[in-house]
Amino acid sequence: MEKFRKIIKFGTSSFVLSLPIDWTKKNNLGKGDLVSISENVNNELVLSVPSKDRSTQRREIGINTENKDLTRIKREIVSAYINSYGIIKLRGKLSENLVEETKKIIKGLTALEIVEQNHDSLIAKDFLDIGEITFQEILRKMDTITRSMIIDLKNVSKENISQIIIDRDEEVNRMVYLIIRTMKFTLDTPSLSHKENRVSMGNVLNIWDVALTVEGIADDVKRTAREFSRMKASLHIRKELINILEEIETFYWDSMKAYYTKDVELAFKLSLNKSSLSKKCNGLHEELWNIKYAPVILENFKSIISSIHNIGRRVYS
Repeated sequence: MEKFRKIIKFGTSSFVLSLPIDWTKKNNLGKGDLVSISENVNNELVLSVPSKDRSTQRREIGINTENKDLTRIKREIVSAYINSYGIIKLRGKLSENLVEETKKIIKGLTALEIVEQNHDSLIAKDFLDIGEITFQEILRKMDTITRSMIIDLKNVSKENISQIIIDRDEEVNRMVYLIIRTMKFTLDTPSLSHKENRVSMGNVLNIWDVALTVEGIADDVKRTAREFSRMKASLHIRKELINILEEIETFYWDSMKAYYTKDVELAFKLSLNKSSLSKKCNGLHEELWNIKYAPVILENFKSIISSIHNIGRRVYS
């Protein structure tokens, strides 16, 4: 609920603003305590309570795994990770299979490591300094991995590398969890976050949308790799599909360049590619409709094209 406070003149060179009593009680503040004041890009003052050094902050959370399936356990672990709990303690007897699957979940989260394990407990510790991570750093890593997946996709019919592409998609998913966590940390504790992350809410939403879009592209590339590896078709047909993929690859490269450089004019020019590339996919679909897996591959291509177009829209919208 929004509250208004009157500015009071103090001496000849200062003004004073009183703090809501509920907020001071919630944060255990009293006379003589310090608060941190920072200005964001919207010309707003952000008031926060200084904390101890980030490296000494190790909030703990306990997760009871009794009578829970793997899906529920994963959701609770990911939730704890996103909410920046430094130590996650899992307690309860698990089958050998569930233990191994739970370990995979933990290993799939950046900088979260298992530090202790016995017959009825498992403890994971976070070794990441979240305040040193920037949104753009994570996004560029996602982009780099996705680019490598597209490059490998062009060779998936020559070599059995579809599993490599699937593994890289998991890396992208890992980065998504990290960017969610970083955004939440920045919004909850701006004074402890990296200064480059202290941007307007509009910019945060923009970065979030692009991150999800890149993740979607990686997912479609993974699906396409599976279909390519299963497809039994002539070299000529595969070459036709690869030719379109190469055009999509260039579209993605250029769109990310427009995004990083905030080149509005380039983004507008690239927006024309969505229609032309989609038409090529539709035309080839009519030609290859009876080739097993080819129509699915082309639909995946169209999904990637649409996602790339969305990145350009984030530049000029």
